[in-house]
Parts: sequence; C-alpha cells; structure tokens
Amino acid sequence: MGHYYIKKLATQELGYRNGVPGGGGRYIYVSKKCADFFPHLSVTQLNDTVLIPIIPPFANTKVYTSFVYHNDKHILPDGSRDEYRLYLNKAIDPERKFYLPGDIIVFQKTEREEKGEMIPNYFLYRFEEGNAHYQILDELVGASGIKGGHALVDASFDFLPEVPADIDTVEVVIPEEVKKEAAQKQQQIIHEEAESEKVDVVSTTEELEQIRGAHLFNSVSFRDFVLLGYGYKCAITEKAIVWNQLNNLEAAHIKPKAHTGSFLPCNGIALSRDMHWAFDKGFITISDDYKVVVHEEVKNTMLIEYDGKPLVVPTDPFFKPDKNYLKHHRENVFGLFRHSGVIRGLS
Repeated sequence: MGHYYIKKLATQELGYRNGVPGGGGRYIYVSKKCADFFPHLSVTQLNDTVLIPIIPPFANTKVYTSFVYHNDKHILPDGSRDEYRLYLNKAIDPERKFYLPGDIIVFQKTEREEKGEMIPNYFLYRFEEGNAHYQILDELVGASGIKGGHALVDASFDFLPEVPADIDTVEVVIPEEVKKEAAQKQQQIIHEEAESEKVDVVSTTEELEQIRGAHLFNSVSFRDFVLLGYGYKCAITEKAIVWNQLNNLEAAHIKPKAHTGSFLPCNGIALSRDMHWAFDKGFITISDDYKVVVHEEVKNTMLIEYDGKPLVVPTDPFFKPDKNYLKHHRENVFGLFRHSGVIRGLS
C-alpha cells in the first residue's frame, strides 16, 4: 500500500499560451487540497519555499526542485496570488518538453525517520494517453472530487516499479536554476538571522525555524548540498573513503543546531567522521582566512599535522562557509573538550 498524488497535466502549467508551447514557465500546479502531500509551507512567510527531492521516471537520480507557496494574497495589501507550484527544472523535464498536456503523472511519497524528523522522497512516474494504465488513473482523477485534475490515493499499484530500499545510494543532482534560487533565499535568511540577533528576540517557533532555514532545507538536503559542494572530499584531509555512492563523509554544522545553527549550505563543511568529531568537540576550528587552527592543548596529537593547513573551500560562493558562523564556532565551540565536550544550547 502506497500514498500517491495523481495529477492530469494542463496546458497553462506547462507553459502553453494560445495553444503554443514556450510562452511561460513550466510547473505543476498543486491543489490546496493536495498540498499536505508535500512538506508544509508557511502562510505568513512570503513565497515560502522548500527544496524537495524527486526521482524522475527516466533516471536513477535524486533531483532537487522547488516547491513554492505563492501566498502574497495573505501578506501584501495588493497581493492576489494564493497557489502552490512545483517547478519543473531541466533535470526532471529534459528539453522542457518531456511532459505534455493530458499526461497523467503520479507521485509516490516515501518517508524515513532521520534524527527525529520524517524525511520525504518523491518518486515521479508519467503516463501518456494510450498507456495501458492511463484509463485507471484517469478514472481515479475523475472520481476524486478535486477540481483541476488532482487525486490523493492510498492504493497498491502493481504496475509501478518497486521503490529502492536505500535512497542514499542514488546520485544527487542540484540543477543550476535550483541552486541560484536557493542562493538568493540563503542570503535572505542570513540577513534575517543577523537582524534577529540585533534585537535578540524571536517571537515564535515558526520564525526561529524560518531563520534557521528549516523550511528551505532539512537535515538530508543539507547533507546532500554540502557534500556535493565539496566534491565528496573532506575539506581538511582532502580524502574520502568511497564505494559507489557510499562514503565516510559527513556534513558538519559550523554553528551547531543546539545554538540555533541553520541548515543552510554555508553553515556546513564536508568532513570525514574523525575530523567532524574533532570539530564538534572543539579540538580544531577554522580561521577567517579558512585555515585549520588546532587548540594549543592538543598540539601533541596527530592533529598537529593539520595546524595552519588551508581548508579546501568551494569556489562557488553558495557553498563557501559564512564567516559569521566561523566566528561563532571559534568563540563558542573551540576548546569545548576542556569542559564537557558536549554542545549545549546557549544561555
């Protein structure tokens, strides 16, 4: 038994204007009655966005794409938009013509628990008119009672392929247009975080989560983005143990989550597991010129070989460690091993 969102595609959402393709952007319009199939988005955060992983029907890859709630009707005095869209980027819509009006697409959602949160993945399938299973899906859409060609179904579809057991072995793809949008959102969130620290007040849990980038990223997308940004190598040792898609790397938070550290890629560094441990315990930190600093009290250990070593920093500014986060690590985490060695919330 699976949980599915079924959508019959229309011309407007696929960019057709007056029957001609290419007149507008391509997206999937998601009914409000089906929006809960995807991660929650805020009605109070203008054009709230989350990056979700989709496994397309033609490749064994995990492609990130933007799910957006265009909600200015609820926020701006002259706002008029109140709709959900899942944008089709080039990696899930090759040549901008893979999906055609009248096609029926099926999303299957799977979830797993990761560090206390449920992380979704979405498997996407396409059915053209004339396909042996098209009529079954079309009837489900017609019987759903949701206007606009939508249906939510809990069912067993034996004509769909079996979902892979380990999604972590699937190649991660971050299209340029997604990265560009995420970079803009990241800068906005960093600015909001800086402003909130000036007044030292955050009124609601939702505001705190928004500042931390929890709507845009989660723990898995944070890891996917950071490891890809560092080329799947440790930023300190420049090495990794790799077998297929498995490796010994982790995405280390610079400003810890316990200190309201964000899930933004600029708050992450790809580190091997031992270096991550040393970083979290405060044996090492990073200077503003991106060099490793080993604590004086542990310079008699193997860590000394990395003291002063330049960090391998991504050339793309989107992935580059934010210097405010590095400052926080130096002032609040570096040397922590001398006390409890456990990162706790700031008082």
